[in-house]
Amino acid sequence: MSNAERFLAAFARIEKKMGEICKESSYKPFAQLLYRGASVNKIVSLNQQTLREYSELRNAIVHERGGNNEIIAEPCDSVTDSIERIADLLEQDNRILQFATAPVITVGPHTEIEEAYRTMNDMNTSKLPVYEEGVYKGLLTLREIADWSMHHDEEKHLVNDILASVKNEKVLFLPRNSSITSAIQGFESSMNHGESLLAILITDKGSLNEKPLGIITVADLPKILKTFA
Repeated sequence: MSNAERFLAAFARIEKKMGEICKESSYKPFAQLLYRGASVNKIVSLNQQTLREYSELRNAIVHERGGNNEIIAEPCDSVTDSIERIADLLEQDNRILQFATAPVITVGPHTEIEEAYRTMNDMNTSKLPVYEEGVYKGLLTLREIADWSMHHDEEKHLVNDILASVKNEKVLFLPRNSSITSAIQGFESSMNHGESLLAILITDKGSLNEKPLGIITVADLPKILKTFA
């Protein structure tokens, strides 16, 4: 296939997927699909300007003559590869667990703080969910351990001592069949409301009384967004 044929095939895939995203059963101009799609889909939003430019390029590549579309220009390799990548991103299964850290390492409320710190260090993480008999109790952070250590002696203390003395950080629970877009929107909504969403825990049905299957923290967000841009 020529670059023009590849470009047009990818554009058609994107246009079809945009119709599905916008839940349109009848034809709508691409500009309308792009505007609406950007408001509900993060991949579309992050690539909105690029897709707008590709729509204009599509019109430059194809010239309608006598009822037939005639290719009159060839896009370069980088543009062709780029539009195919966006088409692939829109079509692939972006279930949230693909982007989550799993398995989820947890501690109990009666775990010693020193042991919880060692676990964080070994796992190279700054956040640990706290569960007791399968029920979520809170999120322990490295910052809270540091703050606690500055104001308490060297006696052994438990994770529950920290949880009882600090405001419980906000955690969002999402079901395993959620898309990564739901997670991104959760972080963005929290920031827009001046709240602190530190982590998203993924369970089977999105309940805090279920086993955590994966975790996404705010530190993961830049890497996830870079994947879609």
